[in-house]
Amino acid sequence: MDKQNYEKKAYEAMKAKILNGHLRVGDRVPENMIAKELGISRTPVRRALVMLETEGFLTIESNRGAFVSESKVTVSHFIEMLEMLEILTTKTMEKIENKGIFFEKQGTDAYLHTMERCLERKDVNGFLEASWESIFNFMKYMGNTYAQSAVRRIGIDFLTKAPKEIALIPYHNGTYLIEQHVNIINALENREFEKAATLVRESVNYFIIKTFR
Repeated sequence: MDKQNYEKKAYEAMKAKILNGHLRVGDRVPENMIAKELGISRTPVRRALVMLETEGFLTIESNRGAFVSESKVTVSHFIEMLEMLEILTTKTMEKIENKGIFFEKQGTDAYLHTMERCLERKDVNGFLEASWESIFNFMKYMGNTYAQSAVRRIGIDFLTKAPKEIALIPYHNGTYLIEQHVNIINALENREFEKAATLVRESVNYFIIKTFR
């Protein structure tokens, strides 16, 4: 296995530990233990730590090590995330319409199938990750690296910093979320952009209301 694959192996292992709760907010990442578990040296583990810090999962402190980043997603922050996603999503739809861009639904369908399987298996983390990846995948139509980076950052913040009661909102309303995804995709495929934008706004309002229940 080459060095890049060792780094990827360490990155995926540590990310999984964070997302499944084995490493919680404020926990120190046991660099030596990770290396031993994976049967690799500490060097690729350190490089993977830097990657995770860049993505917002960790904070690396000089002479102290790497720690899982502090939770900062409050209810108000979650609502701001939803509102930002609404703006970026509808702007992307406008660009698809105005530029006459062909919407390819195949990639989005793959994420929906993953979400459905995760819901059936009660795989919370898998469902949430697939949900965010589907949104990020859609943003490629914007052709705007800022928009893509913004969505990536919002997703990482939600997955790693949202308290359980907020993080579970999309999962507990998974059937609704999947149905809305399907309706939005069908509207885009039929080039019914106003309908698609309305569905996005309805979804955001739905989850805002659910946040306060």
